[in-house]
Amino acid sequence: MGIVRLLAILLVALAAAGQQKDSTTSSDIPEPKLPVIDYDGCPGKRDPIPNVKLVTNDVMYSSPDKGKLVARLSVGDKVMVIAGANVVRQPDRAVIKYVSRDYPSWPPLKVGDIVLSYGWHVDGNMVFWAKGVWFQENIEAIAEKGECGFGSFGPGGCSIDIVKDGVIEWWVQVKTSNGVSGWVLAVKYNDDNRWYRWQGNFYDLLQDHCSLD
Repeated sequence: MGIVRLLAILLVALAAAGQQKDSTTSSDIPEPKLPVIDYDGCPGKRDPIPNVKLVTNDVMYSSPDKGKLVARLSVGDKVMVIAGANVVRQPDRAVIKYVSRDYPSWPPLKVGDIVLSYGWHVDGNMVFWAKGVWFQENIEAIAEKGECGFGSFGPGGCSIDIVKDGVIEWWVQVKTSNGVSGWVLAVKYNDDNRWYRWQGNFYDLLQDHCSLD
């Protein structure tokens, strides 16, 4: 009789444990369908950048995702950068390290919650998603694998720590001197093996206008 009662207690305990949410799950709301394309990436449409001289050959597509080849660009060509977009094929995963009352736009989060990161908005903030809500955080308050840049988490430090890199592409929309426009892949972050076109056509743009590195 005692054994039967013990088994019943164990079954109830296991069922209760199965119903508890994993601490890495923000909510039961489905994550955004991939890829997620944010056409408000840097640079913004109101901030065209003229006379960007190409230092390598490049290719231009009709859209940032599954677009058709529009034109091939050559070293020495000059283009105007008229917009930017982030194509998120797999979002970064980040951990909440500090929650401030000064974040009214944030969803109800607590320290330890996992949120998803979707690249940089045109205003320089990083875009996040959790519990069905999109929100932003200043890039200076975001850590990367524990490296905060401010020395510690909490007040005056970083509020969010990116712990796993996803697959995120940064595209720029350009217009050639003869009026042809299209999209060029500028930078790609690929899981834990990130590569940048360090000697590519838009590195200076990355440094001077977007501060994405």
